Amino acid sequence: MTNLKQTHPHFVRCIIPNEIKTGGILDSHLVLHQLHCNGVLEGIRICRKGFPNRMIYSEFKQRYSILAPNAIPKGFVDAKKATENILKDVQLSDELYRLGITKVFFKAGVLGQLED
Repeated sequence: MTNLKQTHPHFVRCIIPNEIKTGGILDSHLVLHQLHCNGVLEGIRICRKGFPNRMIYSEFKQRYSILAPNAIPKGFVDAKKATENILKDVQLSDELYRLGITKVFFKAGVLGQLED
C-alpha cells in the first residue's frame, strides 16, 4: 500500500485513426467518436472549468519571484507565504487561483499570462 500511495498514475487512451489499418489515413468521425466514448472530451471540459495547472510553492517562488522582487524579504523561507505575497503583488484575481496545502492551483491560461 505504501508503494501505491507514492505513485502518480497516468492513463493512456489508445485511439485508432482508421478501421482499414492503413497509415496516413485519418477518419475524423471515428476519432471523435472514440474520444467521446472514452470520456476524453468530458475530461477536457471538466479540466478547463477547474484549476488544471498546479505548481508546488517552492517552484512557484523560485520561478515567479522576479515578478515581485519587493514582495519577499531577503532570506524569506516560507514558500507558501512567499507565493501569497507574489500573487497579491501582481494583483492576480482570487478567482484565478487557489492555495492548497502544498501547491498553488491555477485556472487554464493563468501561468501563460504570468510568463508574459
